[in-house]
Amino acid sequence: MSRRVETARGTVHRWQCDHMGHVNVRAYGERFEEACWQYYAMLGIRPSRLRAGEIHMAAVQQDIAYRRELLGGDVVIVHTTMLEARDKVIRFVHEMVNGETGETAATCTFTVVCLDPSERRSRAFPPDVIERARAMLADDPDSD
Repeated sequence: MSRRVETARGTVHRWQCDHMGHVNVRAYGERFEEACWQYYAMLGIRPSRLRAGEIHMAAVQQDIAYRRELLGGDVVIVHTTMLEARDKVIRFVHEMVNGETGETAATCTFTVVCLDPSERRSRAFPPDVIERARAMLADDPDSD
């Protein structure tokens, strides 16, 4: 069993489609970006903490796999699952599904580090953030 949570929901608009009628790459990126900020808030990385400079972050890797095309009018849902939570690094995956068919349209894995802005190097996430991230880790299927 995984601890996946819904982090975004919406509709594909025709203006988000390319000249072939499929959702364009930018639209996938925008939806995954929206899902990131919802997920961060669930982890305690709220806008007020970011604006206050308490937490600084950087995405160091993002891998997208496109599985099924989406078309104008399709309803999409993004679920997110924590894959790894180390002191300085979190890694999670978004899964975008077609809300009508349930088919996976795309997945996007993010690797994010917490930064010390003055040192310009990684530092540990605040304890409450890493505790929430670890609590959201996907269950190990081999642990039964």
